[in-house]
Amino acid sequence: MTKCKSFIFFTAMVFSGLSYAQVVINEKDFSSKNILAQIFDGEFQEEFNVQKWPVSKTQALELNSVFLDFTQNAYTLIDTMLTVHFDTSLCKIVVFKTIQVDSSGLIQDCIGCPPQIGLAYFVKNKQNFELQFFKFNLMVNGQGLNMPKSRIEQIGPSDYAFILTEEVKQDQGKEYWFNISNEFHEFLSFDYFSYNPNELSSIIENSIEIIKTENEYFDLILNSKITPLDLLESDKASKIKPVKTKLIYNHMDMPLHIQMPYGYSVQPK
Repeated sequence: MTKCKSFIFFTAMVFSGLSYAQVVINEKDFSSKNILAQIFDGEFQEEFNVQKWPVSKTQALELNSVFLDFTQNAYTLIDTMLTVHFDTSLCKIVVFKTIQVDSSGLIQDCIGCPPQIGLAYFVKNKQNFELQFFKFNLMVNGQGLNMPKSRIEQIGPSDYAFILTEEVKQDQGKEYWFNISNEFHEFLSFDYFSYNPNELSSIIENSIEIIKTENEYFDLILNSKITPLDLLESDKASKIKPVKTKLIYNHMDMPLHIQMPYGYSVQPK
């Protein structure tokens, strides 16, 4: 089977506490309904494109009770499917959301009802897509049926990041970066647009810039721009330059509060 070079190395399926037989889906049958049926053994509800599936006692440990009805069923649907080429392999990353429900199974689509996010990673082998990795509980985030937007960024010659970006709500938003080559562990997160907690008269905006280097690593540059509120609507706001912080490769000086990618750490000033 074609593997993604320097990508995900598994000798067996990893299912984050859930146990399944090997999942193989023919390319022509690779649809939301078939994917859900293969991974979650239950009943597909056409009206909402949701798979209703019985949760075992072991699986329930990964789910808060707000995601279960009174018969211990959960309700999961597919939010996004990303098709990408990693080296010579065609891969698909399927992003799931398990939604909050009441005791009868009625969907709770409210601001304070974030879904649980999970994902599955498939690699194409001839005419089939074979499941290589599944993580049911990546994080809980979003508002009702709305989830953070997802994308893929290349951060090295054969290294990639899976990214979730929150929708800005009440001047608050966050971006989360996951290391695809290391079982989708989160290695970086930052505020996209929020009030500066140390200076309430300002707004801070962050973004990541990826720069190719001559060595085997890419540089990740964190751009932070602080704009005083009284300048926000003026021409002076556009002239404010962001402060650049480079994330450098350093095995020996990794900060304890955040898992940086492949040994990256914040460059000291």
